Amino acid sequence: MSTASIPSLTYFEGRGLGQFTRVLLHYLGIPFENITVSEISDALRATLPYGQLPVYRDGDFVLSQSSTIARYIAKKHNFMGSNIEEEFLVDQIVTSVHSDIFPAFASAATNPDKLKTLYPKFFGSYEKKLEENKFLVGSSITLADLYVYVCYDYVKFRGEAFSADELSDEKYPKLVELKKSFESNEGIAKYIKERPETKF
Repeated sequence: MSTASIPSLTYFEGRGLGQFTRVLLHYLGIPFENITVSEISDALRATLPYGQLPVYRDGDFVLSQSSTIARYIAKKHNFMGSNIEEEFLVDQIVTSVHSDIFPAFASAATNPDKLKTLYPKFFGSYEKKLEENKFLVGSSITLADLYVYVCYDYVKFRGEAFSADELSDEKYPKLVELKKSFESNEGIAKYIKERPETKF
């Protein structure tokens, strides 16, 4: 298959904000070109909607903003719930990851107590939802489940820097199950095996 006929994702080699789309594409089994860069050159910046990464290209359609990219792919492939109410419940969880949890990582080194307060609030909520229902939204797996898995896994990956001990397996057994479930997926297992070792 020619790379011109498949979508592409451009981001740095690290996981960061690009990991949500990479994991999503692998989970859904969507072929794509994974373009990694070490910096944003002037030539590349000139092609980006806001001069920043990640950027997703699907034919002539170009999208920036990581959560928007993930929502677009999920919507296109029926991964946003079964009705409009579920779609917005999925969106609510995706937004909580992007607007509340990830921004707190930026100040983790100077304000670790913020994460210790944040984790029970949000991961505690996800855990409770999974105790009450097999999925975070509705009766099937959605982008919400994948987002929480990726975020949870990222905290574990960053370890002490992100106060990962606060997310112990004993406190969050349902999130442990969620992680195992996703990582048993053939596409994600392949992604993990081939993913380069990075610092972020």
